[in-house]
Amino acid sequence: MSRRFSFRHFIWTVLVISLVSSGNINASEFEDDQGCLLCHKYPKMGRITEDGVRRSYYVMPHVFGSTVHRNVPCTDCHNYIKELPHREVKQGVSCDTECHSIKNPATGNPFSHKAIVDKYNLSIHGRNKEEEGLDADKPYCVTCHHNPVYNPDEDGPPAQIVQRCVVCHEDEKFVKNWYKHTSRRINEVKRSPEEIVALCTSCHGDEQLVQRHLNAAKEEGRDLGRKFEFAARSYAESFHGKVTKYGFNKAANCLDCHADYDNYYLSVHEIRPSRDPASPVHVNRRVETCQRCHPSANENYALIDAHPTGEKDDNPFRYYAEKIYNWVGNIALVGLIGMAMIETFGRRRDGVGWRISRGSSWWKPSRRGRNRIRKK
Repeated sequence: MSRRFSFRHFIWTVLVISLVSSGNINASEFEDDQGCLLCHKYPKMGRITEDGVRRSYYVMPHVFGSTVHRNVPCTDCHNYIKELPHREVKQGVSCDTECHSIKNPATGNPFSHKAIVDKYNLSIHGRNKEEEGLDADKPYCVTCHHNPVYNPDEDGPPAQIVQRCVVCHEDEKFVKNWYKHTSRRINEVKRSPEEIVALCTSCHGDEQLVQRHLNAAKEEGRDLGRKFEFAARSYAESFHGKVTKYGFNKAANCLDCHADYDNYYLSVHEIRPSRDPASPVHVNRRVETCQRCHPSANENYALIDAHPTGEKDDNPFRYYAEKIYNWVGNIALVGLIGMAMIETFGRRRDGVGWRISRGSSWWKPSRRGRNRIRKK
């Protein structure tokens, strides 16, 4: 009797969960030929790792169906899965995996991001997907590429675009998918300066992250970049940072100086430290880098500090100049306030009062009876 009741209870539970989930999730946003959504469509799908970290394995079809990966079968990336239901997954997906179902139309070879990943691995940010310690602080691909919904407009592309494209391409579904992926790259070639600064400072402006690396470098006896400790803060204090903050998009942002202009979209993945001769901000390349925006820049111009700071060890001249300026400014302000108070006390002592009548003014009764304020 108890077995029958338990089995019946289990069946009803599964049916209720299925009905509730099917009412909230539209699984037809992309083709799920491999049946992965049989399990991964449930919002509570996940587990707590041995380290106490919550991992979610929930896939939102309506979101995934609008991303650039919607046509990539799950097992193209999760190629270690050979059966369903699959066994415990002990390895993650790296971005250099070849997509065996997606071909590069230019070469006919399986599509892969390996060329970009190879560049990224040469950069100061290079790391494996699964890292521990200080390397875990470095940004991985998904740190910058959050895989957003590229076309948030639920109505899709404008009707006139679809009507024009289907004349030759015939397939309306293909046109809409192409528009989601390609039109964004045509209209938004790269991030705005504000987005770039916000992205870079999300790590370089994290005081705890920066301090961890400073402490580790000190213990290991290795050098970090001279500006590493205050790179984000000093950029915000610079002329470039201030005008960028207020919407002037022609001033230099982080990548304008730290990435090469030759094949910019590949070089942004290969950020080198300033001590590396290949870096655009290396001492031997600074003039060339400054001339991108300032054609008449020379060696003296390149000596201008792009990351100014008031730190004594970094810029003694600015440090003492700010100290002197603050003292002079404070003394002048106190002197002006003191002078105004002494003058007010003297006028009050002489019987002069401050009145408001047709404007404000100091007033004292006239000896000849010609007062400026009318008597009530």
